Amino acid sequence: MRHLPVLRCPICGGTELSEEVQERGERIVEDIVIPKPLVTKIILDRRYCRHCKKLVESPVLIALPGARLGIRIMLVVVWLKIKLRLTEEAIPELLEKLFGIKISEGEVINILAQVAGAFGPYHEQLIQEIRDAPARHIDETSWRIDGKNVWLWAFVTKGEALYKIASSRSHEVPLEVLGKGHNGVDIHDRFSAYKTRARKTRNPQQDCWAHLVNDAKELAQFYGEEGEHIHQTIKKTYGCAKAFNHKGTDADIEKLFQSLADELNRPYKSHHCYKFVVNLLKEKDNLFEFVKNPEVDRTNNIAERYLRHSVIARKIGGGNRSTRGAIIYERLLSIIHTLHVRDQDLLEYGPKILLTSDD
Repeated sequence: MRHLPVLRCPICGGTELSEEVQERGERIVEDIVIPKPLVTKIILDRRYCRHCKKLVESPVLIALPGARLGIRIMLVVVWLKIKLRLTEEAIPELLEKLFGIKISEGEVINILAQVAGAFGPYHEQLIQEIRDAPARHIDETSWRIDGKNVWLWAFVTKGEALYKIASSRSHEVPLEVLGKGHNGVDIHDRFSAYKTRARKTRNPQQDCWAHLVNDAKELAQFYGEEGEHIHQTIKKTYGCAKAFNHKGTDADIEKLFQSLADELNRPYKSHHCYKFVVNLLKEKDNLFEFVKNPEVDRTNNIAERYLRHSVIARKIGGGNRSTRGAIIYERLLSIIHTLHVRDQDLLEYGPKILLTSDD
């Protein structure tokens, strides 16, 4: 606490002030203290193990093997690069100004690679948890490696977020990530790759109703009364489906679909409207899974939200410079966003994960 008396008028500079203090106010001001790096010299005793037949030493718990920087500062580098999307050039300057830590641009890249490698067991566990989840959202967006176009895939559940960068946009990518024997419902935007994979895995699907409504809205804008009829029918059906609040039955789903089909089965002059209706009614098994399953969302908005961060990163940095960099990025991105899904902080939980992971 500080006391700040007034001895001179700050307006006119005069000293003709009242003898008594008429009022006393308060201000709360928050500021930061620029920290200094904490350097720890560790003396390592080594003793011969008769069982292992070699010299052994206790593991160092504040740093990764061979690293000159502690785990926490390395995670700060990951946070700055992956989460805040800073460049390799900006990170060393920031660390030196704020913490007095001197590193090079090349060391930033090495830190990212070492931390990504240390998170390997945790990343493998995420893949299995994604496969075992009762439902997952899937989406993809464009990405670049060394100036070449590739794809960034996102697989998001209520507790995990997994990313995969691949040269292909085909069904082979989610088939490789999830495997043929994964569990649960796949929620997506009806992209053909998901349909092809579904035929091979026979997993239940849920089409995104936000995409359906928006597609129907476009029909209303371009194809007059026919498009408007389709749009209003889909909106009405969507409202009825939501009203079940995930507590519907197979009989309720059958009635919903039959009502939708009865409304949409009519002659259409527009080939676009006709084709839209024909393709939609083929989706009978994929439209209403959310009506009866509380684990399934009715839209794929979650996956789109978890891709938005990388869309901005692509616009800022242009993607990755190498395939190795892409592998590092997808793994660290998966770790950071999984912790976010779980309402956990990288700087707090990251060291705990690394110290409990097997090499």
